[in-house]
Amino acid sequence: MTGTAQAVPPEQPPAASSARAARGEDDPARYRQIAKQLETAISVGRYPVGTLLPTEAALCASFGASRYTIREALRSLVELGMVERRQGAGSRVVAASPRTSYSHTMRTLAEFFQYARDTHLEIMDSGIYALDDEEALVLKAPVGSRWMRLQGVRWTPERTETISYTTVYIHVRFVPLLADVSDADGPIYALVEARSGETIAEAIQEITACALPAAIAKPLNVRPGAPAMRFVRRYLDASGGIMLTSLNWHPADRFSYVMSIRRGDWPGQDS
Repeated sequence: MTGTAQAVPPEQPPAASSARAARGEDDPARYRQIAKQLETAISVGRYPVGTLLPTEAALCASFGASRYTIREALRSLVELGMVERRQGAGSRVVAASPRTSYSHTMRTLAEFFQYARDTHLEIMDSGIYALDDEEALVLKAPVGSRWMRLQGVRWTPERTETISYTTVYIHVRFVPLLADVSDADGPIYALVEARSGETIAEAIQEITACALPAAIAKPLNVRPGAPAMRFVRRYLDASGGIMLTSLNWHPADRFSYVMSIRRGDWPGQDS
């Protein structure tokens, strides 16, 4: 069956969100809220598979949001594998539930942090360790320097499937503040910021394609040597010093990484 369904009545948007929408600005929290409402509407059958979602204009009017915010919400549904978009053909529902792989979209430092907020890290081991040669190279720290090391498995938001094996290295100056880190809720970087009063000023990420080591494949229930992506994330303070670093090993079939880049002013471009 095909056709166009009716828009979902949204919650009344806050005044600040309405003002941003009127100016055509992007509001990450807003487009995620809209995407979640549409995802729910699809999953309960309000928009059956094979039907078209309302037009962008209709969704803008329904949610009181800018066209850019609506497009970002629809793009999120495309990344989840629930919607297919074709120019001139609208947005068609192709699945009633998200695909199993975890997709992470990143454009700002806030969205860089969102990955840790949305997923759950189950810590399996912790302690103070001196860096070996390989670890020192990854952390860009002296060999033999001592860091607090946490190791564990990261789960999807619903905790139905593992998505990565994670090792976190935390500067030793924060150790007295983290006695309960294995039981604490929320991202580790947020815990460090809240308890130390220091702020993460910059985050640097490196992505490498590689084969999954045997020791990491086992807790993920994946065969050793399977294709994987290794993400190294370094969190820096205002002086450029490393506060903490995380290594995340993702089996290739369980994770996708999306980066959206908006065109801005180019060097030499006329104003």
